[in-house]
Amino acid sequence: MKKLLILSGKGGTGKTTVAAAFIDMLQANAFADCDVDAPNLHIVANLDAVPERKDYYGSQKAIIDMDKCVGCGTCFDTCRFGAITPCDEKYQVDEYACEGCSVCHFVCPHEAVTMVDDIAGEQILYQNGQVFSTAKLKMGRGNSGKLVTEVKATLTKYAQDAKLAIIDGSPGIGCPVIASVTGVDSGAHRCRALPVRHARYGENIRNHRHLRRKSMRVHQQARYLRAAYTGH
Repeated sequence: MKKLLILSGKGGTGKTTVAAAFIDMLQANAFADCDVDAPNLHIVANLDAVPERKDYYGSQKAIIDMDKCVGCGTCFDTCRFGAITPCDEKYQVDEYACEGCSVCHFVCPHEAVTMVDDIAGEQILYQNGQVFSTAKLKMGRGNSGKLVTEVKATLTKYAQDAKLAIIDGSPGIGCPVIASVTGVDSGAHRCRALPVRHARYGENIRNHRHLRRKSMRVHQQARYLRAAYTGH
């Protein structure tokens, strides 16, 4: 299976529109949406099949047993993410702030903290003559790169006979983008072009040059600060 990946440096450039156009133009029977933070290829894919859904488990989260908690505050003092908050003279975990580091679990003298598997999102698979693999990450959850890898693995598993797969990648430059790029054969990068209008063309060019010079000054200042603090 050959895999064509559509990428963009930021969201909102029209990447999904381009991916949908390729799917329609090439009559692709296998495609995936790897933008798991905000998937939207299903909106234009026009699939009638009822999707198969399954939970995606990411990193673990801490849970405090209120019956065992004595309110000593050891977990509160050691949590560097501010994920533990007071509650009725005891403590509870904010699931959106918890990073799953397990420090509170190890330092609790009363063994009131337990690490449990956390449902970080949902994987979705459509099969009806076409195979469409996608997923949606829950708010405040990490491991988006791992979920992208699962989306691509599911596509490969259920579309083994397909000659071409179109992949709507993740925007930006982070882990989900690296996971999107891994294993593909070719790619297309969707860029937002500088608006060109005869009346404002010169103004746009001047603004672009001004921002570029400003960006270069910021990077130069950052290098000076790094050298001052690190000696490199």
